[in-house]
Amino acid sequence: MSEQQEDQGDRARALLGTLLMTAGSVLAVLIFCDRTADGLPGMPAIWYSSRGIHLALCAALFIAAALLLKSPPAAIPPPLFETLRFYTRRECPLCDHALEVLDRFRSVLPEPELIDIDDDPELQQRFGDSVPVVELDGQVRFRGAVQPELLQRLIDAAYQRQQSAESNEQPA
Repeated sequence: MSEQQEDQGDRARALLGTLLMTAGSVLAVLIFCDRTADGLPGMPAIWYSSRGIHLALCAALFIAAALLLKSPPAAIPPPLFETLRFYTRRECPLCDHALEVLDRFRSVLPEPELIDIDDDPELQQRFGDSVPVVELDGQVRFRGAVQPELLQRLIDAAYQRQQSAESNEQPA
């Protein structure tokens, strides 16, 4: 199943869960009003003949909603990269764009450590006007711009290395 289909399924479950929770809440309010007043005016006769079922139905609605709204525990894969350093400077449109690109891959990248080179003369000399600079696990991977296609290739290669290492660790 694709990520988009999973996302649509998650949204559908969330919507259905929300609707069930709302229906349960409305029913709970009606039950409360019925129990504290002399009945509810304008209710059909079946409402008064099936009062015993109301609480069970209300509980069932809440339980079903809770089950639908409960997020399954996601399996957290080991990180593909240990560190991500992002060298930037103030008022840098390329840096802003590069951060947007990195944000698209946030599920597989570590939280970036943002380093402003304007605060460090040594870094200014080292990088000059080549910002943004992206360093993954101590290796400079991008200077001046982050290309999504190349970043995807790096991620794919890291994933392949991880899979290969895991398969070599498993006993035959």
